[in-house]
Formats: sequence, structure tokens, C-alpha cells
Amino acid sequence: MKTFNAEIIATGSELLWDGVTETNSVYLADRLIELGFEPIHKSVVGDDERMMTEVIRLAASRATVVLITGGLGPTEDDLTKKVVSQITGRRLILQEKLLERLRRRFSERQQTMPAQNARQALMPARSTVIPNPVGSAPGFILHWEDSHLICLPGVPHEMRSMFETTVRPFLNQRFPSRRWNELHYFKTYGEMESVVNERLADLMIGHRHVRIGMTAKPTGVDVRIMGTGRSKEEVALLLEGLLAKVAERLSDVLYARGPEEMESVVGRLLKERRMTLAVAESCTGGLIGHRLTHVPGSSDYLDRVEVCYSDRAKGEVLGVPPEVIEASGAVSAPVAGAMAQGVRRRAGTDFGLAVTGIAGPGGATPEKPVGLVFFGLSDDREVRTTFARFSGDRAAIKLRASQHALDLLRRALLSRKK
Repeated sequence: MKTFNAEIIATGSELLWDGVTETNSVYLADRLIELGFEPIHKSVVGDDERMMTEVIRLAASRATVVLITGGLGPTEDDLTKKVVSQITGRRLILQEKLLERLRRRFSERQQTMPAQNARQALMPARSTVIPNPVGSAPGFILHWEDSHLICLPGVPHEMRSMFETTVRPFLNQRFPSRRWNELHYFKTYGEMESVVNERLADLMIGHRHVRIGMTAKPTGVDVRIMGTGRSKEEVALLLEGLLAKVAERLSDVLYARGPEEMESVVGRLLKERRMTLAVAESCTGGLIGHRLTHVPGSSDYLDRVEVCYSDRAKGEVLGVPPEVIEASGAVSAPVAGAMAQGVRRRAGTDFGLAVTGIAGPGGATPEKPVGLVFFGLSDDREVRTTFARFSGDRAAIKLRASQHALDLLRRALLSRKK
């Protein structure tokens, strides 16, 4: 079975700076796997002609397809076309149709196109233009020696749109005889990576064309299983029985089979059961609400999110009795329960979910260390409280707490009939 390799290169010095996360390669790697390609390497290179030349040359020497993102804009540090032109010996040619489209785009926005934007209409000779339906920077495909160089903008939503509308159909047509890859996701929460690995260890042995990988994140452990074969039917036969065994062994911690996130799972369960939710947050500062409202259609089940950081707010907004806070402290099970009950009663929803804790790095005591978080869940039956201790920095603790809270609600919803 012939293997079609692929490499991904992200360009831009900003991607090497602190606080800037490169995400295009993750998306592209998943899409390439779906299409039957084997991603063998990905790299990030700054806006340096010499380094870009080295990286692109090396990638083209060993990969059937090289996907390059970034460097297609109008500024001096947008070097991708220039470098590719020099490597391949294809001079840049002004494309009048592209230039006219750029001018029209600016005109429709009642703007005058800066002269430097005309650079975006330059394309290497004998390359295929990739139209940009949502932005100004077009991309291109260029066959050079034994590799296809596919250049896309670095803006994620532009890159994704152009991949789906042009690159995916091109790869399907150009490489019809490639293998079939099938990728399955199992998302878990509640056990460490080592425990998940132990449960699946014997299943990882003896499968030549099956790969099982795990990724530990603040939101849990993701298990990926990829089967490879000559056809969809061959892969289905290869994975027959294995997927069911994995699901069975992870059943108590499995929250999604697929790329679905916890907030989407919770939203779907609420919608299926025609139930509503109100949330009260302290240490997570609105993160649970942000995650829930990131799901389209969340207004069908989410009534409100109250961020009550101070003791006064917990009393005024949620009705938490001052004597409860005084007796147990704001970070405690009684307060978490009162917050959940208070937000549910005021909203008139089926569920009230609450969280209060110490995200750090300060505010801890010997009795209540950094990472200690209490949770409350109220419904028409009872008020339940629990707690957990999380590790990591402030951002990680907040994310872990939000995942734990949503999982608490998910388990309660599963006990309810549709």
C-alpha cells in the first residue's frame, strides 16, 4: 500500500513569541489524515528568508504534499510567495483578475486599496490560484519536482474555508488511489492518563494497521484510534470489535465518542430532556458560561450566568445567607450548595450549577489550599455538593474546575429520562 506523506509549515515570527498559539497545523493534520495522507512533520518558522528556504526545501524533498500557512499578506514580512518563487525558479506574475477582485473588495467596503495590497495579486508562474472567499489573500498550489506546495493564509478561518472549498477537492482528484484512514475519538474525564492506558494496554498490541494514541489535557484524556486500509470496508473490518471494547472499558469516564467537547454534550442532553440551567460562578469567573454560550443554540436551555465573586454579591444576587459564609467561609460546600440553590430559584430553571474555590496563586490557607474547589448542583430533588483539588496555574485550575462542574451536570442529566 503506497503511503502519501505530508508536511505542514506555519510561517510567521509572531508564532514564536510568547502568548501566540499556532493552531492551523492541528486542523490540517486531522484533515490530511481523513484524506488518507500521513502527516510526518510539522514546523514553525519565523519571517526569515534563509530559514524559510531551508525548511521548505527539506519538506519538499521528503513529502508528497507540503502545506504552508501564512506569509501571503501585503506587508514586507509576508515572504512565502517570494521564497517559493526563488526555490522553484517560478517568477511572480501579476494576475489581473486577482487585482480587480482586490480592488472590488475594498470598494465594496467603501475603502481605497493601499498600493501595497497589489502584491497579493502576484502569483508564481504555472501555479493554480486558491480563491479566498472570506478574505483578501488568495493562496496557490504549485507542483515542483516530486511535491505539491500548497500555500494558504495564516488567518485560521480563511485557511479553513479555502482548504474545504479548493484544497480538499484538489487532493481528492489528484490522489485518487491513496489509502483510507478512519479516525475515532474517545473523550474521557475523571481518570489519569496512566489509568486510561492501563485499561487499554492489551488492546494496543498486535494491530499492524491500527494506532492508538492518548493525549492528557486539563479537560481529561483523549483517546484516538486510527485504522488504515485500502478501502472503507477494509478499515471497518479491521476495527470491528476493537471500538466496542474501548468504549466498554472506558464507559464510566467516557463523555464523547467524537470531537465533541463537554459543553456540547451537556447542551445536547439539556435540549433532549427539555430542561433548563442557571449557573453561579465565583473562582471560574464566567468560564462555564463562556463555554456553554459558545455552543450554537444554547439560548434554548441556558437562562443566565451569574458571576458572584465577592461575599456581598453572593448574598445580594444569589441569596446566600451571610451566616453561612461566616460559619464555613466562601470556599465551602455549604456556600456552593446555597449558590446553586439560589441561582436556580431566582431563574426558575430545572438545574442550578455553582462553583467556588481558590484559583491561586494567592488566597490559600493551610486548611484551604490553592486548587481547592467546591461544586453545587441543585434540582427539584435535592442539592448536591462535592469538591476537588486541582493542580496547575490559575488558568489551568479554572479550566479544570469548569470541566468538573460540567461533568457533574452531565452525569445528573444522564440519570434523567428523555
